[in-house]
Amino acid sequence: MPRRRFDQNNDRVDYGELLSADAYYELDQHGQRRKKQTDYGEQLYAKQKLKTYYGNISEKQFHKYYVEAIRRTGKKLSIFCNVGCIKVPKTESRLYALLEDSIHEVRMPNYRNNFHPKLWVLQYHNIHDGSLMIKIVTLSRNLTFDQSMDVAVDMEGFVGSKINPKNQPIADLLTFVSQFDSNKNRYKMLIENVRRVEKFELLDCFDDYEFHPFGIYGKNENGIKRISSAERRKTPREMFRDCYALFVVSPFLSETVVGDLLDDYSKNPESGPVKRCLITRDTSVTKRIYDSFNRRAGDGVWTINPALSSNDALEDGDTFGYVNRDVHAKVYFTDKYNEPKKLYLGSLNTSNNAFDHNVEFLLELTYKPYHASYESVRDDFIPANDEKNGCPFVQMTSFDEIEKEDEEAEVDFREAVYGVQSAEVIPNNGAFTIKVYCEHDFEGVTIRPFFVKTNIKPLTEEVVFEGVTLNSLSNMFVLTKDGADCLIRLEVTGMPSEEREDAIFNDIISNRPMFMTYMRYLLDEDFYDSIRFEELLSQSKEAGDGPEGYGFAVEPDIYERMLKAAAEYPERFDSMYEVVEKIDDEKIGEEFKQLLELFIKAAGGKGKLSAEDF
Repeated sequence: MPRRRFDQNNDRVDYGELLSADAYYELDQHGQRRKKQTDYGEQLYAKQKLKTYYGNISEKQFHKYYVEAIRRTGKKLSIFCNVGCIKVPKTESRLYALLEDSIHEVRMPNYRNNFHPKLWVLQYHNIHDGSLMIKIVTLSRNLTFDQSMDVAVDMEGFVGSKINPKNQPIADLLTFVSQFDSNKNRYKMLIENVRRVEKFELLDCFDDYEFHPFGIYGKNENGIKRISSAERRKTPREMFRDCYALFVVSPFLSETVVGDLLDDYSKNPESGPVKRCLITRDTSVTKRIYDSFNRRAGDGVWTINPALSSNDALEDGDTFGYVNRDVHAKVYFTDKYNEPKKLYLGSLNTSNNAFDHNVEFLLELTYKPYHASYESVRDDFIPANDEKNGCPFVQMTSFDEIEKEDEEAEVDFREAVYGVQSAEVIPNNGAFTIKVYCEHDFEGVTIRPFFVKTNIKPLTEEVVFEGVTLNSLSNMFVLTKDGADCLIRLEVTGMPSEEREDAIFNDIISNRPMFMTYMRYLLDEDFYDSIRFEELLSQSKEAGDGPEGYGFAVEPDIYERMLKAAAEYPERFDSMYEVVEKIDDEKIGEEFKQLLELFIKAAGGKGKLSAEDF
């Protein structure tokens, strides 16, 4: 039996754990092999570890640690998300600009529909024998600070020589999202390796799996084309209909979908699953849904225990906010006559949009005989006698109408998000002019470049921003309406990308002491455990600009560290050189450049560089 996942003290999983792999495996990016461990996952894991040990260190301080992680991986990491669903951060750090090329917004054919899957595809290579491993992480969780209850399943498999048809749905989904990256060819190797995974390992209680992407479509010369019914696979209704027992966890619901799964209970109250149970949010329950799960042998409707939904402090940049815990997991357990029992996890809500219109993803797990029952799964989620941990949910014993949110207002805002088409950057007397083009005017909606807080303009057919500095240019724009806001990423022509990146980097590494501190950081014997970086950086700031004020915070040991790197880690000079290329000469100093050149020559070409690169 799978272990219950709602022990608040012991069952928490962080992103770092999901990204980590077994010893001797390092993460590749987009299927590309790398020699050294410089991946975002390791950085993220290190962050989680450090925050565990040093709980008083703020998110703002951790930005300093991630300058190098972002520099190395920002353009190699790919995050596909629904357009208009990026939250505007409270702290608009210039570091975010270095991640813009990692973000790819998916625009659905209809602004009322969503790109909604939560899926990670990771490729690792064995540092000894070069063998490849693929990890598939299926989640219900978004990349946010939300404290709501979610589920995640990770599966690992080794790449072989033969195509495994069971993995084709993952390849199809990757092919679909690659259309929204201008460099879609870089996913080809990863897609091919996913298809050649021999099998994905499962928990002992399961003996089979299936992947189910829903709503993916293709593009042709005529634009976007939805995959036809003849090409599609099973629908959610086909998976969950005609059950003897049905257990559902879903934060969002539609009466029509619930009715379909329960065989139209309004016409025949005795139809549908004999055993039925629902865990959801109280704001999603209607009288009809409440009654449906309490009919026959139903175990009713359950919502979050108020004892667990209290406000928790949430660190967001250098500010603190508060959020309520709630249910966000999506889980389905089905028991059908003469069929194996199955568990489904992923992004699929029990709603009209999810079932009929969105792009969604589900992982189907088939139980071995006698390894699960409706009762055992229900008790995993809703333990009856657990005095130590308590039950995370409470049963609704009556229905009281709760005021619902205004969904139409959200839809109107999304129409404006889809109406913004593109942008153009034009040099103008040492600064830049940005022009944003829209389908038409949108009343009540404003727009501004992400790093230009004071220049807010109505969203019209053509919006012009003048006098924008180089380090304030961005592909991201903030849209606002009636207090709601979001970030959108546009295709921007004329963007001086390399010059802008150098300008941003020089803003972050603003003086010679900070530059030398950064060099020491790159040379640390344990790159990921450089907990003293913040302390050293603070000392460097206090020391001031120039050699006299540099002090002894870093310089006495830089030579020794470079000696050690030349002997054991020559590839670290590659990173140092890449940073030197971006930083203004007055912050570096000719002596340090000569010293770095000397060490690259001494390394004997073991890294990528040679002295001739200078």
